[in-house]
Amino acid sequence: MGINFEKQMVIHITQSLVMRYGPIMELDEFGEFFKFGEKTIQNKIQRGDTDIPKYTQLKGKRVFLANDIAEWMVCNELRFPK
Repeated sequence: MGINFEKQMVIHITQSLVMRYGPIMELDEFGEFFKFGEKTIQNKIQRGDTDIPKYTQLKGKRVFLANDIAEWMVCNELRFPK
């Protein structure tokens, strides 16, 4: 029994993100990756927008985990409508 295509994509994207940025991306790194300003990302988080991946609170800072970003890139219905 193999892994489905979406799960394979999540694994490969996660590995690529970890190799380039590490397992955790801060707001400025996330903004650089997706061409957003840091203030824009903060506003989207405060409004609860769904066009960014979920964030994690770590030592009082909002950060994005590589796995959460990869899952969002593959499974987000706003990016790839079914």
